[in-house]
Amino acid sequence: MKKRIAVFARRPEPGRVKTRLSPALPADLACELYAAMLDDTFETVRQAQADSRTVFWADVPDTERSPVGFYWHAQKGAELGARLADAFDTVLVDGAHAVTIGSDCPGLSPAMLERALAALDRADLVLGPATDGGYWLIGLRRPAPMLFEDVAWSTDSVFSQTLARAAEAGLSVETLPLLEDLDTPADLARLVSAVARGDLAAAGPKLRAALQSMKLLPAL
Repeated sequence: MKKRIAVFARRPEPGRVKTRLSPALPADLACELYAAMLDDTFETVRQAQADSRTVFWADVPDTERSPVGFYWHAQKGAELGARLADAFDTVLVDGAHAVTIGSDCPGLSPAMLERALAALDRADLVLGPATDGGYWLIGLRRPAPMLFEDVAWSTDSVFSQTLARAAEAGLSVETLPLLEDLDTPADLARLVSAVARGDLAAAGPKLRAALQSMKLLPAL
């Protein structure tokens, strides 16, 4: 059984990524943090055991940032649900299992990705719930477009709505540990506090270095 990992990413451009971190951070520093998280995400995916890895770029694909050994595609669809459905149509071929993640979950680890892929040997759907009510990972072993239709994206009900759709469709579900995305100044404050207390697993090395360069963290 082929195991595949897909990453949803954006080209790091000031004013177009992590805009909710403002006004706590100016646009250029928010972009710097996103670029660091993106690099950490790619490295985490590279380290995880999988048969293939694909980046789905929003807007203009940043082919120069696509890591060696990763496939890349442009996201297709007017809204997130359509783009997710299209991505799964792309990677769920030849009987493969696949998980899709974003690029702004600082606590992501290779082991967690491997756990998600292993869960698809038992369940139709695997979800990694996020503290904001969404999910940081979704995995499927066959296309399920009904999961992405009429969802109130970017709200605190995304995870619960997805579970309800799965139940309606008769899909078996396995959930992963709760993780936190980095979207808001409050998220940033909690992350900095966790790393300062010595929880290095809370953020990858590129993100920790970026926080140090901004004087948000002391040298560790």
